[in-house]
Amino acid sequence: RFAKRFLSFADLPEETAFRRSYTMYDQDELLALVNPDLAGTVDDVLTEHADIYQDNDLDDFVNRMCLGDARMFLPGLNLAYTDRSSMAASTDVRVPYVDVEVVRAAFTVPGDRKIVGRQGKAVLKEAATSILPREIVYRPKGLFSAPLRAWMSRDLAPLVREVVNDGVLVNSGILRRDALARMVAEDAAGQQDFSKHLWHVLTLEYWYRDATSGSGRSQAA
Repeated sequence: RFAKRFLSFADLPEETAFRRSYTMYDQDELLALVNPDLAGTVDDVLTEHADIYQDNDLDDFVNRMCLGDARMFLPGLNLAYTDRSSMAASTDVRVPYVDVEVVRAAFTVPGDRKIVGRQGKAVLKEAATSILPREIVYRPKGLFSAPLRAWMSRDLAPLVREVVNDGVLVNSGILRRDALARMVAEDAAGQQDFSKHLWHVLTLEYWYRDATSGSGRSQAA
């Protein structure tokens, strides 16, 4: 799945490849999935990514991508998760690598020192070799991948069908039932791996249900 996704944008222009790396969908796929009345909203989201990539005086691709991460990915995902989970345990967490001075210093490092060949975090690993064994510094990254394909095809298949056939997003006209049904059919037939796409639809469905329920509105207020 990861190799196929990478190859789908590897030959694209830099800014377009950067934007595609942030989403499982290209513009045409998004437009096919949502109500035509929401086409302008899709354009707005993609434009926001493009603006962040272009609206700076950085002169290399890697640092422009890092700026995109700093402005969108970190506050929208990783830092938000850290903050919510720590606050739930009455703990205030600080992340040293996003200290303002550390970030400023990081952006003075040229991109070709951050990624060397296929080695990411190159300059950080180079510094770490003075205090840690090489087998620790350069060991393969351990990934945690949820078994989405198994969930979508077995455990959560009834839930997926319910959301596609009678979900709030479909019934309210936000998502197109025919597009979702086609996605489910192609995934089940093994023609495409849409497991992550369907997971996104499930999480969006239940977030939307909560956000539009009486309790969700009162919490937001």
